[in-house]
Amino acid sequence: MAFAGLEGIWASRKAGGSGGGKSVLYCWGDGSCGQLGLGEEEAAASAPFRRGPELAAGGHHEVRLVACGERHTLLLFTDGTVASCGDNALGQLGRRLLEGRQRSYVPEPIQIQGAQNIVHVSCGKEHSLAICNNGKVFSWGAGTFGQLGTGELRERIIPKKIDGLSTLKVIQVACGNYHSIALAKDGRVFSWGQNTHGQLGLGKEVSSRATPQHVPALDGIPLAQVSAGGAHSFALSLSGVAYGWGRNHAHQLGLSPTPTREQVFKPMSVAALRSLDVTYISCGDEHTAVLTENGSIFTFGDDSAGQLGHSSSAQKTGPQKVDWIDGPVSQLACGSYHTLVLSASGQLISFGRGPLQRYGSGTSPSKPYNTQSFNISSLISPNELSSVQVKCIFAGTYVSFASMCPSQTPTCANRTVSCVESLLKISQVDRVLIDKWMSAGAESEMRQTAKREIEAIFSSPSCLTASFLKPRSALELGCCIAVDLQKAGEVFKELTQKDWIAGRVCYSLLNHLIPALPLNSPHQEALSSFLLLPECSAALEAQNLKSLAMPFAKAISSMSKRSLEILEKYWLLLPDSTFDRVVQMLKRAVISQLPYYLAHPHCLEVVPVLEVLKKLYKVNKKANYKLQISNFYINEILKKVGLEDLRRWYIWIEKSLPVPEDKYPVSFCRFPFVFDPQSKMWIFYWSSHFQQEANARQALLSNRLQSSGEAPKLPVFLLRVQRHNLVESTLRKLSRVEDSCLRCQLMVEFEGEMARHEAGGVLLEFFWYLFEEMTHPEYGMFMYCEHNSPMWFPAKPSVEMNKYFLFGLLCGLFLFNRVFVYVPFPLAAFKKLTGQKPSLDDLKELSPVLGKSLQAVLDYEHDDIEEKLQLCYSISWDNLDIDLIPNGSSVAVNNTNKKDFVNKYVDYILNKSVNGVFEEFKRGFYKVLDKRIVGFFEPQELMEVAIGNEKYDWDKLEKNTVYWGVYSAEHPTIKMFWEVFHELTLDDKKGFLLFVRGSDRIPVTGMDSEKITIHSHRLLTEDHIPEAQTCFSILFLPPYSTKGKLKEKFLQAIENNRGFGKQ
Repeated sequence: MAFAGLEGIWASRKAGGSGGGKSVLYCWGDGSCGQLGLGEEEAAASAPFRRGPELAAGGHHEVRLVACGERHTLLLFTDGTVASCGDNALGQLGRRLLEGRQRSYVPEPIQIQGAQNIVHVSCGKEHSLAICNNGKVFSWGAGTFGQLGTGELRERIIPKKIDGLSTLKVIQVACGNYHSIALAKDGRVFSWGQNTHGQLGLGKEVSSRATPQHVPALDGIPLAQVSAGGAHSFALSLSGVAYGWGRNHAHQLGLSPTPTREQVFKPMSVAALRSLDVTYISCGDEHTAVLTENGSIFTFGDDSAGQLGHSSSAQKTGPQKVDWIDGPVSQLACGSYHTLVLSASGQLISFGRGPLQRYGSGTSPSKPYNTQSFNISSLISPNELSSVQVKCIFAGTYVSFASMCPSQTPTCANRTVSCVESLLKISQVDRVLIDKWMSAGAESEMRQTAKREIEAIFSSPSCLTASFLKPRSALELGCCIAVDLQKAGEVFKELTQKDWIAGRVCYSLLNHLIPALPLNSPHQEALSSFLLLPECSAALEAQNLKSLAMPFAKAISSMSKRSLEILEKYWLLLPDSTFDRVVQMLKRAVISQLPYYLAHPHCLEVVPVLEVLKKLYKVNKKANYKLQISNFYINEILKKVGLEDLRRWYIWIEKSLPVPEDKYPVSFCRFPFVFDPQSKMWIFYWSSHFQQEANARQALLSNRLQSSGEAPKLPVFLLRVQRHNLVESTLRKLSRVEDSCLRCQLMVEFEGEMARHEAGGVLLEFFWYLFEEMTHPEYGMFMYCEHNSPMWFPAKPSVEMNKYFLFGLLCGLFLFNRVFVYVPFPLAAFKKLTGQKPSLDDLKELSPVLGKSLQAVLDYEHDDIEEKLQLCYSISWDNLDIDLIPNGSSVAVNNTNKKDFVNKYVDYILNKSVNGVFEEFKRGFYKVLDKRIVGFFEPQELMEVAIGNEKYDWDKLEKNTVYWGVYSAEHPTIKMFWEVFHELTLDDKKGFLLFVRGSDRIPVTGMDSEKITIHSHRLLTEDHIPEAQTCFSILFLPPYSTKGKLKEKFLQAIENNRGFGKQ
């Protein structure tokens, strides 16, 4: 539709005459070469506005479109015939002239063999293109630079079909001076000809091309139009985004002037046009004009001939509005050095000039023939249009045409066609098509046509996106996702109700669309199809058809970094439910591949799916967990793969196989986010067990090599400590222990006491008492900001730093040995252990009062914040006065810097103030544990594994309880016990758990795994209080006779809050 200043607008798509009131063509401009078609005697260098040419052989059809080269013109009539006039030195007229003649001064028909009905024509400087009704393209004229697309580098007089486009249905073509562009029905763009300035959009390394070349940089974009200037090109998307490439020395691409780009070799989005809501683009030789939705005209580029229509004399780069035009514009056409517009009121306006010699840095128009300078815009006056109505306008190099009809003709009234309406569109789904497909009979021709239409749309990313674009008004309101995913889901669901449609859609997507996905596009709207595919896959899966997840994931895994970043931004914007559908689609694909886990290399098919799930997981974290992390868990995995997967992970992490990384057996441990906390806990325990086994094998081997006569002993870490001096004796022993012992099974003995066999119970007792003393405020290792708040590391510790290392080592030991002990750390500690930065929310947990105060600072929006709050960058913490920034006491907190103030406050308390002591703690913690395995956990998960949670289910506790001795669930004492228990306060219930289990926290496995045993001890009477054997979670309950007595004694036992050593 656009050509190097060679622009035309279709008057109508309908073939055939219009009957009475037929429109008449008018023209003005340079006719010296016969390009106005007025006859040889009327040829003039500056013909004023007058009635235009008629077909030499007569005829009664209206002119549908006019296309102009530098010295030739094509007229397309409503019956699909084409006539030409003007210069034919290079065959641009598409027909032979009488011997000795190189010009035709009147239009005469062109015979295009193999083309029954021409629907569109376009002219370059000296070449011509035509599209016939079946989408085939024909070319003729100059071909030195390959602009004909036939593979030949020479001129051609007789039109020839472009074989390189024969498999496509082309809907638009545009010609530059020496290059050509085509838009196919499937949304793809092709270019050929000269590429000196990058006008083909194929990259800097590509020279001129004599056959059509696919422009991959525009793949996936739902295009509405292609346009070409002298040596620059444009494409416009249906959503109004303009892409420009080629020559830019006069800023004709509208790009930002910095950095200066005189040549652009691949399509670039023109940022300055994004907010203008562009609907049509027309290009001159070195200038460009765009029409917007509200009828405004913006121009940019060369203005040496006044072709931009700017009233100001100041030279401005970038799109500028032509603000003096009265009322909205309906049509736009650019000549090489002038611009023609038609207002909605029927006013025809021209600005710019014809041939004009230019000097300086500009490029003067070529003058291969004798012509005089003239002002083409002065060749028409408003008075000449008083009795006619303009239907369509066309602009050429130095000429203009207008299709008009008498204003009093009824059939001509309101027949003006806007440039946007005249554009043929790429294939897309609409309600008319859906209804037609759904009603197509099994053996009907309609069914065959429907199959072709379905395949065309569902094979093209561009067409699929175009089918579900949101209205531009929705995008203007700030919606960043251009496609309507809800509508798409509904349409896919409706279409897949028909088996034959579902099958055709599935085939097209798998075999054509997914392989054609844009994997290296820098353009946001090109990637919308990645959002639509999960919606379609859900509809197909509902009909038990093949999921798209596997090939979809492979495509994403092959995307460039730049494209992937755009897609991830899209994912961030998705509604939670839509985002979750993508996650669940991929999870189902993983589950479907579990039976092949042992079938290497087939199992490698699941890796791309897991990689994409990993990307989604990271996006979810970036979005502050729009989905709960449990949405990513795949509980079926551990049941299928077991210990083998951890073994494979160790092989992979240690790179112990002589094969490329992508050939290693699949290990789900490489993607730990798919495991729930309970599964990760088992993996963690298995890892500890593997290390203990490895140490045991090493010890046995050492015994064998030494030929020791003694029976080999399994290595253990035996720690003998003093009960009365538990902390100091433990720390003293740990300070001297060898590193190799730390990852052996820990056994604790109390000096002077008989060794006990229930090692687990002893460990629990040991750690419980040890941590109780070390975490007590009086011990001085940790600080407590408020009553009942978690503990934290002090800014100025009162104990030696080595104790924090040893405390970390002890925390590592109880985890390594599967002991469950509560240490009152906040979530922030576990974030720091896993390399994540704590936030204000973490400070709120540590110090609710302070956290609430800082939140109030952030929420304060009044201008009197300095006077009201009187805060500065100086704080007090742990009895220290701290400047958060240099000279902070003199810097007031205001609305501008309050966020920075809060961030620095949080950072100081949770990071800077404790950096030294926490690093010591962390060093000890990872002295025992494998940091890589700990890295499997999210902070909240690690916290639950280490110290449990408070997700209580008291009914489940009762249900899981085991009874020994005379007791059963129906025993009167037991019935009274549970009645009393359920009436207790939450604190008393937690106290009971602490009494009988040694902890009031629930392990990550949940209360399903929690069982207590209630035993009737023969030596206990109702005068005794209940006792407990915490090591085994046994409650010794006397046989009380009344509920009141039971409650009294039961509460006494809870208040003791101790169960260790009671037998």
